Amino acid sequence: MKRDLTVPELSESKILGLLLLGGIHHIFHLIPVAAELEKNEQFSVKVFVTSSEEYDLCDKVLKALGATRTRIELLKIGPIGKWISPKLGFLLGHLKIWKNLDALIVAERTSTILRYVSKRLPPFIHIPHGAGDRAKSYDKRIKHFDHVLVAGEKDKSRMIELGIVRDDNCHVTGYIKPQAVKRMFPQSPKIFPNDSLTVLYNPHFDETLSSWLKFGRELLRAFADRADVNFIFAPHIRLFKSKNMTERKEIEAFAKFENIHIDLGSERSTDMSYTRAADIYLGDVSSQVYEFLSEPKPCIFLTDQGTQWQDNPDYAHWSYGPVCFDVKGVMTEINQATERLPDYVKAQIDGCLAAKGKPEWDPILRAAETVTEIVIRA
Repeated sequence: MKRDLTVPELSESKILGLLLLGGIHHIFHLIPVAAELEKNEQFSVKVFVTSSEEYDLCDKVLKALGATRTRIELLKIGPIGKWISPKLGFLLGHLKIWKNLDALIVAERTSTILRYVSKRLPPFIHIPHGAGDRAKSYDKRIKHFDHVLVAGEKDKSRMIELGIVRDDNCHVTGYIKPQAVKRMFPQSPKIFPNDSLTVLYNPHFDETLSSWLKFGRELLRAFADRADVNFIFAPHIRLFKSKNMTERKEIEAFAKFENIHIDLGSERSTDMSYTRAADIYLGDVSSQVYEFLSEPKPCIFLTDQGTQWQDNPDYAHWSYGPVCFDVKGVMTEINQATERLPDYVKAQIDGCLAAKGKPEWDPILRAAETVTEIVIRA
C-alpha cells in the first residue's frame, strides 16, 4: 500500500536537505524528489547548491513540477576551500547545517567524507545519478550511506553482490529523471528543421572508456560529408568542461553544416532534449542510453578492438545494438539500423526493465515515499 505523504506519522516537523554537489547534470536525478516531499506539510525541504547556474536550474525544475515551499540556498565556500578542494570546502565548511537536518539526500559520493568527520549525521541517503552499467556506478563509497535509492533491480543486485548495500537499506524506486522531464516538457523537442534520420553521438568523459579521442573527429568529418543524416554531438557534460577555448572552437566549427548540431555542455545536454529528439543512439558507456530507450530504438556502440566487453556486466547495454570498431562500420550500421532493430528488441526491453524499473511506476512518488518511511523510522 502506498503511503499518503500528506498524513505523516510524525510527532514534529522535519527538515530535509538535498545537496547538489556534482554539477547541473545531477539535477533531474535528485531535485524532482524535493517537489514531491514538500507535499508533506510537516516537511520543510531545502535544496543546497554551490553555483548560480545550479540555483537557476533547480528553481526552474521545482517551479515546473509545482513546488512552492521548497527553499534553495546558495552555499558559500568559505576560507576552508582555499586550501582544499572546492567540494570538500562546501562539505566541511557547512558541517553544522548537515548535522541539524533530519535527512541529507545526495546524488554523488564525495559527500561520504562526512562520515569521517562527524558521528552526528542524520539519515544519509543516496540517489545515484543514472542507471548505467559501468563499474564506477558501483563505487565502494556507497556503503557509507544509510540508505540507497536505485532505479532498478539490476543496480540493487550488483551492489548487494559487491557488498556495498544490504537488502534492507537498498530500495528500488524507478528512474526519476525521465519522468520529471516528461512532466516538464510533454512534447519531444525538435532540433533540426527537417525530418531526416537523426543520430545522437554521446561519448563519455572518462578517457579510458570513451570513444571520443579515437573516433570523435573522424565521426564529425564523416557526417559533414553526409547531408542526408542529421548528427547531434552532445557528449557527457564533463568531456569538454576542462578543454581550452581553441579545442572547443575547433569542434563547434562543425555546426556550420546544416545537418550537424553541437552542444558541449549546455542545460539542454542534461534535460534529455537530445535523447528524445534522436532516432539512433551512438555512444560507449554513458547511462544516457537508458534515457534514449523510452521504447525499442536502434543503438550503436563504438570502441576499439581491445575492449573486453563480451560477458562483462560493465558493458551489459552493448547487447542493445551492434558494436563497431571503426567509423566505416558505424556508417554501415546506420544504413541498416531499422531493419536490424528486431534483433535487439528483447535485450533492450529486458535490460531497461532491470535498469529502470517498471514502466507503470511513478519513480518520483516512490522515491519520496521511501524517504518519508526512512525519516519516520529514524
